[in-house]
Amino acid sequence: MAISLIVVLANYLLIGRYGKYVVADQDQLARLVEGELLVGIVLGGGIEDNKPMPLLRDRLDAAAALLDSGRIRKVIVSGDNRVSRYDEPSVMKNYLIQERSIDPGRIQPDYAGRSTYETCERARKVFDLKQVLLISEGTHLPRAIYLCRSFGLEAYGYGSDGQSSAGLQVGQRWREVLARTKATINIYLIGEQTVPGDKLPL
Repeated sequence: MAISLIVVLANYLLIGRYGKYVVADQDQLARLVEGELLVGIVLGGGIEDNKPMPLLRDRLDAAAALLDSGRIRKVIVSGDNRVSRYDEPSVMKNYLIQERSIDPGRIQPDYAGRSTYETCERARKVFDLKQVLLISEGTHLPRAIYLCRSFGLEAYGYGSDGQSSAGLQVGQRWREVLARTKATINIYLIGEQTVPGDKLPL
């Protein structure tokens, strides 16, 4: 039991170090990364009644601001679409087009991003990316960056924290305790069953 707790804590702290690649605004992003980041990735965060839930809406709003400012030229909206009645990527794309007036040509759905691990693996192997800007809450980003960098991506994170996440941070941090251990198991022992696909360079 004690050994298990030590392993969990070690994984939590190890992945927490990837927080150095996370920024909270565009000025910090410009200082951390030289040049233009070509592609951002919005990680799925739940939909209801064909609308993004509040946390996901915050992520999409952050992506829209980055597109408008020219910090990214394109965004991948990556989410779960394993059943016909639950299509995160399409809902995310429609929100950006209808609510944020983003050009559809700047949005690339990833219909098989069922988990953070799978999104990162597909970003490297399907979309043939080398550098990405992940868009999610600050509590989630160190793990997402760790996973993407494990697949050879130069990954950075852009925090989308807003009102929706303010009251959820304690719960999110507890969730990360086990999620970070799972991430290291996936990388070093057994990976997830990522859906493969033909290369689609962006």
